[in-house]
Amino acid sequence: MLRDQTLELLGRFGLTAEATLDEQQLIDPAAIDALIEASGIRPTDTVLEIGPGAGNITAGLAARASKVIAVEKNEKFIPLLKERFSDSKVEVVLGDALAIYLPAFDVLVSNPPYAITEALIHRLERLRFRAASLVVPSTLARALVANRREPDYTKLTLETRLFFDTEVVSEVKPESYHPEPKTATSIIVLRPRVGLKPFEAVMRRVLRQGDRKTENALREAMIATASMGFPSTKRAVKQTVEELGLSEAILDERVARLSLGDVSLVYEKLENRHT
Repeated sequence: MLRDQTLELLGRFGLTAEATLDEQQLIDPAAIDALIEASGIRPTDTVLEIGPGAGNITAGLAARASKVIAVEKNEKFIPLLKERFSDSKVEVVLGDALAIYLPAFDVLVSNPPYAITEALIHRLERLRFRAASLVVPSTLARALVANRREPDYTKLTLETRLFFDTEVVSEVKPESYHPEPKTATSIIVLRPRVGLKPFEAVMRRVLRQGDRKTENALREAMIATASMGFPSTKRAVKQTVEELGLSEAILDERVARLSLGDVSLVYEKLENRHT
């Protein structure tokens, strides 16, 4: 059984998997297969995995893909991973996936630490890939597919929907892990959106400028999308932003600090301008 093999492997390296540190290892072959297949993996693909831990998902990926890049932040798992995959197509990288350079990849398949899931989604917004299948807390999975005015709808819902088509594939049973998590989890798939409407393209560029004030972010985003019907000169852009009728409080706030209500209002003002 994969559970016994995982415990033996961890024990041989003097390791334990700590639930309090988000180190739960998937030990259910069916759950691992579901996660991998959800990505639409192809034999020619380069696959990125974040947080491989003991490498159970990694082994499944190595059997299906051309190359696997496994990025592990926790140094204690590195000797285990390098020995387990010493003669395979797996490249083991020590580093923080939220901070290091990530080489080109086709699909992402991961059971990442739950604490970094939201930040990871934000990083994926800036990368190019075909699909990402992830195990995430079920509360987050529900939020990502919630509709406006539903209780689970959040700022992250709105933002993620601008960048990805999101599908909740299935839940993962607690007994599929060692150790068992206290958090319910689900498999989701993110697929980059194509064919954006002009106001959506502007809104995406605004959200990518989290450290800038909203007014400045809007101006730059409009100029960058002039080919889609927005003005191309600074004077015209300034007038267009003024015509949106947003409050000074919103325009002066940094994008990353805007509330759900603020972001929704900016979104609606842009949408109304192009309808």
